[in-house]
Amino acid sequence: MTRTFNCASCSAPLDFTGEVMQKCEHCGSTVIAPHKMFYADGRSSFTDLSSLTGRALKIAEIQRLIHAGNRVEAIKVFRESFGTGLKEAKDAVEAIERGQSIDVSPYRVQVLNVPEFQIDPVAVKRAATKVGGFMATMGVLFFVAIIGVAGVIIYFAATRRGNDAVVFTSPNQPTAPAAPGGKGMEASPLIEELKFGGEGNGDGRFKDNRHVAVDGKGRIYSSDYSPMRIQVFDAEGKFLSQWKLEAGINLYDLVVDREGNLFVANDKGVYKFEGETGKLLAKLERVSPRGLALSRDGRLVMTEGRSFTIMDASLRTIAKIDDAAERASSTFGFEKVAIDGDGVLYMTDRTAKDICKFSRDGKFLNRFPHGGNSAHALAFDPAGRLYVSDTSSIKVLDSLGNRLAELPAYQAFGLTFNQAGEMFLASRPYVVKYSVELPIS
Repeated sequence: MTRTFNCASCSAPLDFTGEVMQKCEHCGSTVIAPHKMFYADGRSSFTDLSSLTGRALKIAEIQRLIHAGNRVEAIKVFRESFGTGLKEAKDAVEAIERGQSIDVSPYRVQVLNVPEFQIDPVAVKRAATKVGGFMATMGVLFFVAIIGVAGVIIYFAATRRGNDAVVFTSPNQPTAPAAPGGKGMEASPLIEELKFGGEGNGDGRFKDNRHVAVDGKGRIYSSDYSPMRIQVFDAEGKFLSQWKLEAGINLYDLVVDREGNLFVANDKGVYKFEGETGKLLAKLERVSPRGLALSRDGRLVMTEGRSFTIMDASLRTIAKIDDAAERASSTFGFEKVAIDGDGVLYMTDRTAKDICKFSRDGKFLNRFPHGGNSAHALAFDPAGRLYVSDTSSIKVLDSLGNRLAELPAYQAFGLTFNQAGEMFLASRPYVVKYSVELPIS
């Protein structure tokens, strides 16, 4: 039986994979699994440490020390492993001791690659003799110090986390990532056309929006992950209305049809609403949805762990593929789903970095890697290319899994396309519309 625990960062339920540290597929944080997951059967899962390396090995050691009642040594190992202060290490160890997961993303140590400046002592001495000895030497040292401080400032500005980070794009201007091989700058295929939102809880603002949908009239829908507050905007990003779901805590997915009917998946089930007003039209409860997708003929596909269900627009079941995970050789089943123009289904494997491909009637066809560390959303453009959002980039694949492009992005979560082929991205706390200039292959 699959065991679950809650992510320490976003509180989303995570299936325990047997790993010491797991990446949350909802918020992207790296969390330490609670020790009760390993000791649920009364014995240690860390008897054989040969398969563990680096931080995972240290965490296993911390888990064993806590289980043995040696809290002081566990705190010491945590401080050494993550470079934290005594209080942070003590709080973390006590949380682990209480059986909680903890988010170790903020403690991640990164190497700062500052250009190395070579100083020739002989040259410095000669220069000092010529221009005044002491003053010249101090000038050189001051110059080196200034360069070092500038490097540190640039590093932290580029790597700081949070919603107040600067976005270096402007409307109607292409972004300019470094070209492969470092030969100058090259325009990105993504051209920002519209951007709205921002940090806050007022009208048109978001805290943690991870999903976006666009109906046939151009209305745009997006919502925070928790609490769920569906906000509606016109095609120009102007705020129109908002409404809340009565049931559920966490929002897992949302899609909208051309008429503006919104389908929502949360921890209570699947619901159909009138998108602009929030009027409830249908509901399917006592299910555990993970992802939703709409086909061109109006069928709704819901992934649910190791199975998936095909429904009509009224949420009535057409077919349920209970053994989908077995067919695809998937251990924990599926997460996100997208449907191409021929009705073929593409689903992300929940733990492997693969996409599993099924025919419209549920026959397993193939699986291939998506090339990213995570897959927050899948979407097809009108040309039939598959887009996979991966926080800091968007992978573009063909139907066989061949990599066509990798587009730079910031906080890339939910994504979708309108009928004109424009891409909408939930780039928390914003919604951004792009035109995409990729050649048709």
